[in-house]
Formats: sequence, structure tokens, C-alpha cells
Amino acid sequence: MKKGLKITLIVLLVLIGIIAIDTIQAVVFNNSPLLKIRDNLDGGTLDYIDKGIFVNHYHCNNNEKVTTWKGAKFVCPMDVENKDDEHSFYGKIVESHESYIIVEPNEDEEERKSSDKFLINLGKNNDAIYVVGSNVKITYVGGINESYPAQIGATKIELKSVDNFTLIFNKEPGKAMHNIIDKKNNTQYDYNIYSYQGTVEIIINGKTYTLEEALKNNKITMEEIIAKANEDLNKNTITGDIYKDGGSMSYQYSNYTIIKFHTLDGNKDVYIGNKDLNINDIKK
Repeated sequence: MKKGLKITLIVLLVLIGIIAIDTIQAVVFNNSPLLKIRDNLDGGTLDYIDKGIFVNHYHCNNNEKVTTWKGAKFVCPMDVENKDDEHSFYGKIVESHESYIIVEPNEDEEERKSSDKFLINLGKNNDAIYVVGSNVKITYVGGINESYPAQIGATKIELKSVDNFTLIFNKEPGKAMHNIIDKKNNTQYDYNIYSYQGTVEIIINGKTYTLEEALKNNKITMEEIIAKANEDLNKNTITGDIYKDGGSMSYQYSNYTIIKFHTLDGNKDVYIGNKDLNINDIKK
């Protein structure tokens, strides 16, 4: 073997040995790697990240230190005592993993100015399942770590699109049923949604949409509307009935009625009509 090649191989072996030892000590002793690039972060719960060749070392503002393999995600725990610095935003889940989700804030949210993606830690004992495409409200404390995706100290994850909304039913006696959502042409719903002898609008954050437009553009979900109806029924602010056909429900507001089918033969369709709408009207 030529002397130059031999020296090159020895140097390579030494470098590989140094990298291996550095990686092992970082993982075993939860240390920062010696061969690293430090990424200092301002605000939030993360102080800095030491980026090694095969591992990353996270140093939190509360002095907690965690070393992970490249590709693994870690979010520093929040300061639960600092509740006065609480914020929230709405967004959509674009990635869902066992220990974290990635959320894209809505375009009108202030957090969107910091990043179009946020990593939300789900915690070690999380057993919730978050589906990609779901709307969520994220509540957090502290600032925003300007990494990518950005990181925050999330305190609550809620499957919801808005805090408040108002349904408006415009009665049109001569109008037959209108199919707002056809399950055959929609992947989000496995049931049909109809308006009955009228049209339906919804007010969200001061803006008025047709219900069809709001549902198809994922500004709200039918599940949220039904959940709010159940909440209003439990508070006795509206009246309602449950039918002995498997569990169909009617929710009677002052100017409209929602009927949610849940029959033994598998019908789960939703109808929204005038305040006098009865389940027997639909079955005729």
C-alpha cells in the first residue's frame, strides 16, 4: 500500500472514530455533541439547539436538556405558571405523528407572520388521534421559537374552527330540498347535508357565507355545528327530540330546525329547514 493512501485511510479512520465517540457520549450522557453548530433561539421555551452530525441537543429555558437523533422532533415543556402570557390561533393540521403534529395557521392569524408551520408537541402519554386536514385551535403560553417549523409551549389543542358562529335560515316555501353536500362527491363527509324549503347561510367572524361555501372551504365542519346544537340542547336554550329509529335527533331553534338522522339502516344525513320542520316531513 502506498504511503499516501495509508495516511489517508488512517486519517479517515481517526475521524470516524472521533465522530462515533462524540455521538455515543452525546446520546448516552445526554450531552451536547462536540462537533456541532449552535442555533440560538429567541423567545419561547427553547434556548438553543446544538446541531451535530447525527444528533441534535436541545437546551430549554428551564435548563432541561434533551439529545435526540437527527429527524426526531422535540418541544421544550411550557412554563405552566405563566398563564398571563396566553395566546391562541386557529389552523389546519398538515402532518400528524405519534408524538407531535404540524399545524398551518390560518392566513388571517397573527402567528402566520412568524411561520406558516408550527410543531405542536403532544406529550409522552398522548393517546389522541389527530387527522390531517382537521381544523384546530391551539392555545399556548410564552413566545415563539423562530425555528422551522416554529415551536411554542402549547397548553391546549381543540378540534374546532371558530369560537362563535350563527346559522341563518332563509325560508323559501316553493323551494324543494337542496343538496348542500353530496357524500358521493366529498371525501370529508360520509353523509348528505340538505337544506329543506329554503337556503342556509352562516356568519363566521363577522363574514357571511352560504353554508355550502363554508363547509366546502373547511371554514367550519358539520360536526362542530351539531356539537353546538347538542350543547344548546343540554343548556335548555333550544328544544329537541330523539327518535326511536336508532337515535335520530332534532334541534329546534327559534327560526330553524336541524335534523340529524342516525337510523338503524345507516342513514346519517342532515337536514336544515324552517322552525316547524318535522322528521315525518322528510320521510314523506
